[in-house]
Amino acid sequence: LRRVSKFTKRVCQACHSLQYFYWRMHIDVTHTKDEMKEIAAEYLYPGMDEDTGDIIERPGTINDFMPKPYENEIKARLANNGANPPDLTAINIAREAQEDYLFALLTGYEEVPAGQKEPDEGQAYNPYFHGYYIGMAQQLYNESVDYEDGTIPYQSQIAKDIIQYLAWTAQPWMDESKMYGMKAISSALVMLGLMYYIMRSRKNHMRLRQVHFAVPGVENQITRNSVVNNFSKYKEADTVTKSLKK
Repeated sequence: LRRVSKFTKRVCQACHSLQYFYWRMHIDVTHTKDEMKEIAAEYLYPGMDEDTGDIIERPGTINDFMPKPYENEIKARLANNGANPPDLTAINIAREAQEDYLFALLTGYEEVPAGQKEPDEGQAYNPYFHGYYIGMAQQLYNESVDYEDGTIPYQSQIAKDIIQYLAWTAQPWMDESKMYGMKAISSALVMLGLMYYIMRSRKNHMRLRQVHFAVPGVENQITRNSVVNNFSKYKEADTVTKSLKK
């Protein structure tokens, strides 16, 4: 995540936004707190002068959202031949097939097949894009970026790193959620086992106890083995048993 954050800042954020993601969410994941303060301070945000009340521009802080490259949708379309670059904050979960689709889209640029219409100005041919003609030119090439850790920057490796970064921005608390879920399920299983043990060992006599109610004068409905006699209201169980044997 750290090694690809510089590439996304230089290439992806030139057209796309991450306007629903805070700078501070990178702390202890991709950068330290001091590093993120320096990166956020490179951008200017609208603010208010506390003395005069005028609108001014102030340096960004880690509590700000990541900035948008364009002020509004109209300027974004004018700068991209009518196409509006989508926000990338939740793009990973907003597209069907998620990581597989994004990987195919970033690495699937091809020459226009024979007999196919040539793309318009500012467009490129990509068979994995709906409609085949996409308003974003190919951005990833072999060795188009230098990794500090010495990883060879093949096109597929860069695409994989970008997709992992976008998967994290879409669900930054996924690992914590899974950990809490595992703890909750484990605790529930332990409690279920304890409840079963208590029921079988401590409450077994209560579970097997039978309580019968009889109207005064017809107590013979209760047989000697504590089973209610459903054959007759007045005859005893022995009489019923003899009649059955006959």
